[in-house]
Amino acid sequence: MRRIGLFLLILWILPNPLAISGSREEDLQDLTGQVIPLVSSDQDSFMGGGELFEEGSLTSRGHVQYTVRVKNQTGDPVIGSSLILVIDQIMEVARTRNVISRVEILGSDGQTKEGKPFFHVQTGSTEDLAPYGVSEPILIHIRNPDLLILEPPTFRIFGIRRSTAKQIETLREALIEKGILSPDEATDIFGVPSPEAP
Repeated sequence: MRRIGLFLLILWILPNPLAISGSREEDLQDLTGQVIPLVSSDQDSFMGGGELFEEGSLTSRGHVQYTVRVKNQTGDPVIGSSLILVIDQIMEVARTRNVISRVEILGSDGQTKEGKPFFHVQTGSTEDLAPYGVSEPILIHIRNPDLLILEPPTFRIFGIRRSTAKQIETLREALIEKGILSPDEATDIFGVPSPEAP
């Protein structure tokens, strides 16, 4: 009974996982709203038939390119290698429906289990994305073969705040030290200790 209660406590403390197909990235927190996307479009990159509306805010072009950076709005560094940008929705204006399955996202790093494309976020020469820091740009190419009138994509951002990684590693070490968990049990629950958590 004690172990069940402990396990439930650990699940409550650990970040919500984001399942990434074909990747070992696990236990990523949803940082949307804390780390925000900065999205811009280059009208010169719009190719193919169709029209461009309101300086790129809406488009029915066959090929669109957006540049996305993410900004850390939190007071904690975010571990750079953990940052994932997920394209959550691409809305068609005429029917206000998500048409992400009807367009092609070029150059993504993979897909979530829900089939949403994601990109790894690069932080440049620094290990972490510092508080109020901005990432390197990500180029997102969208092929729109049906020439639907699209709004810009909406995004979700996942990663691990540095303070969270430290808390998890501290908890792991405390549970082993007090004999509540064996090292093998701790590895089963927490995974291999992160070299990034001191």
